[in-house]
Amino acid sequence: MSIAELKAEVDRLSPEDTEQLMADIATKKRRLFTPEIIEELSRRIDDKDPSHGLTLEEFGKRLGFTE
Repeated sequence: MSIAELKAEVDRLSPEDTEQLMADIATKKRRLFTPEIIEELSRRIDDKDPSHGLTLEEFGKRLGFTE
């Protein structure tokens, strides 16, 4: 399903279902950013050695946003 299709489906939801979906998404996103992940991200942001960096693709894979 594409993003456009998802948006169209969300537009068809009742206000109550939209609220429930938003709460579910927010809860799942919060779980992605555990204290350990935040600590590692902070460490990596502060690391100025380019060979230690991640590409956006690698970052997305590690967080489970992409395959």
